[in-house]
Amino acid sequence: MRIIPWVDPYTNETLEENDTDLISKNSKYPIIDGIPKFVQSNSKDDQYKIQKCFSYQWTKSDFGQPEKFSDEAIKQDIIETMDLTDDDLSSFDDKIVLDVGVGSGASSRLWGPRAREFHGVDIGEVIYRAKNTLKDVVKNPILSHADLHHLPYADESFDVIISNGVFHHTPNTKNALKCVYPKIKKGGLIIFYIYKVKAPLREFSDDYIRNLMHNLSPDEAFEKIKSITKLAESLYKQKIKITIPEDVPLLGFKKGEYDLQRFIYQNVFKLFWKDSMGFYESNMENFDWYYPKYSWRHTEQEIKNWCSEFNLEPKLIKENYSGYTCHAVRN
Repeated sequence: MRIIPWVDPYTNETLEENDTDLISKNSKYPIIDGIPKFVQSNSKDDQYKIQKCFSYQWTKSDFGQPEKFSDEAIKQDIIETMDLTDDDLSSFDDKIVLDVGVGSGASSRLWGPRAREFHGVDIGEVIYRAKNTLKDVVKNPILSHADLHHLPYADESFDVIISNGVFHHTPNTKNALKCVYPKIKKGGLIIFYIYKVKAPLREFSDDYIRNLMHNLSPDEAFEKIKSITKLAESLYKQKIKITIPEDVPLLGFKKGEYDLQRFIYQNVFKLFWKDSMGFYESNMENFDWYYPKYSWRHTEQEIKNWCSEFNLEPKLIKENYSGYTCHAVRN
């Protein structure tokens, strides 16, 4: 028996379920392969473009798929990005959990099995892949094809909400958080990761390249980005060391010795390469950065301001190489 009922994301009416649809007095949403579809497809809408972008990425990429990557490898990646230790993962034990932007479901294999009831939403059709990814580790995952701005749940439904690298890919990061946090119970936990502001040259170069991608199809953009990934692989394998003799504040450079590929990645433009992922998945990582229309970057102070405005108490705001993780409790 499901604990959290479906509600109409636009009217807040309770939805009744039959074999093919979720129905209210004024609305009907189809159930496709066991997953309700709340997303409205409009090719002129920004969210539609986001949907198409990430559907392409997660249906093409094997990253995190259990047949290709071990759960331990996924765990190490999540620990690095989300700062989730084993103690932190215990926060999900026997809780009602919502994963916003569940993607292919790879990361959810870590916290989904711990939950009393696990829900996952995604704006992309990759949600159908998540069902397959989770089926052997999460008992009865409850998934929906939905937009985080219009979640099909009543306020104060969840003990824990987690969102890994999703809010910054919407038209407004703060507004995404504003739409999601009311679904947490008072005293509940929200964990999210967003990109941080980079060095000045990196900010300029990344936006310049991203603007060149806007009007390309996903396949065209993926091909264009291969030249960046080839350069990243070449520089990585050459192991060139450079020394910055002193800080360069105007450019955000810090003195020290650097591997050239990593220095360019951190300070000039995103030039990702990881040997264990290989060329295809490394290129997909670069695609993930350059192709989405929105990839906002933020400061720690912005996160603190949002938490204050939304009455969220930060328990952790931690910076890593590409962004910030925030763990906050709703007061």
